[in-house]
Amino acid sequence: MYSIKELYKIGNGPSSSHTMGPKNAVRYILKKYPDALFYDMTLYGSLALTGKGHLTDVVVENTFKDIPHALHFNYEELELDHPNTIKFVITLTNNEKKEVTIYSIGGGLIQIKGETDKYREHVYPHKNFTSIKQYCLENHLSLIEYIDKFESGDTREYIEKIYIVMKEMVDNGLMKEGVLPGSLKVKRKAKEIYNKGVPEENPTRKEKRLISAYAFAASEENASGEEVVTAPTCGSCGIMPALVRYYEEQGYSHEVIIDALMVAGLIGLIVKHNASISGAECGCQAEIGTAISMGAAFVSQLKGKDIEIIERAAEIAMEHTLGLTCDPISGYVQIPCIERNAIGALRAIEASALTDFMDSTSSKISFDLVVETMYETGLDLSKNYRETSIGGLAKTYK
Repeated sequence: MYSIKELYKIGNGPSSSHTMGPKNAVRYILKKYPDALFYDMTLYGSLALTGKGHLTDVVVENTFKDIPHALHFNYEELELDHPNTIKFVITLTNNEKKEVTIYSIGGGLIQIKGETDKYREHVYPHKNFTSIKQYCLENHLSLIEYIDKFESGDTREYIEKIYIVMKEMVDNGLMKEGVLPGSLKVKRKAKEIYNKGVPEENPTRKEKRLISAYAFAASEENASGEEVVTAPTCGSCGIMPALVRYYEEQGYSHEVIIDALMVAGLIGLIVKHNASISGAECGCQAEIGTAISMGAAFVSQLKGKDIEIIERAAEIAMEHTLGLTCDPISGYVQIPCIERNAIGALRAIEASALTDFMDSTSSKISFDLVVETMYETGLDLSKNYRETSIGGLAKTYK
């Protein structure tokens, strides 16, 4: 598996696969063919169907700038090797044409058809949670000790940057009012939720209010195209910042929070390596489901739980999002996406809490099994429910 740094990426919303991915694809092409006469770019599948709502056209134009190019949206061709497919036809200086196909595979990452990822290095020798757990138990390691053993020396410094941006997402979102960009005119709600405190507010209500406000704040920043952290994607980026902000306020130390972010990142990596974190490929279960699993692992790590409990929390979190569809109205990462992040942050806490009442060794379902199930379920979903905005709420909303 790749480094945690491959999962947590800093970039602009509202969609890592629709903005960061295409931006990286254009950068790759410009670097590989720097002196070409013309660059013809066509978006297919989910990138075409929801690209304008996701600001794909804006980020592509801003990346090409005044370099001669054309951008096309192919809405008809849906039988593809990957639902986020980009095809380039590059006209070279001798008028020879080169064709390159690139897939935006989630979290801002791209895959070049026919090429191996030479620029990315596997850092972990294990590929799933079962093998990681076995290694840790045999060598008397905690998950954070395992991560520190295989990650490079600058990973903690990188996670510090991730932490800072996550905090800024919440802080900035809480200050803003008005409506989000786009034709839906969705009202910003984070500040309003945050200010809904009442006299003698009981702890349960206060926890739910604050976490919801923080998740809304981060997600509204994403919907506005501001700088965010993929955790594991832009569409699900509100869960981890909400938990970081809330538990920091509860007195957990900075070092403990950084450790928990790293453990959460490992959970996301396992899903990314063995299944998918792309809503266009596997529905929202791949995005929000993975983020809730990361959040449940985060909370369990904060509370000093062992590897068995952390696995169970992550497994419970994903198991109960199986089949969750991705149906953003008008292609905007707003409805139902923003509320879904708030619900997801609360669910992460509940999934972790549920493990307090159960024997950690009695579970019939492993984390690896539920990840495998999620992937199979996602591939079985109709394309209408995989970030195409042609089914579900996106279809019935008028």
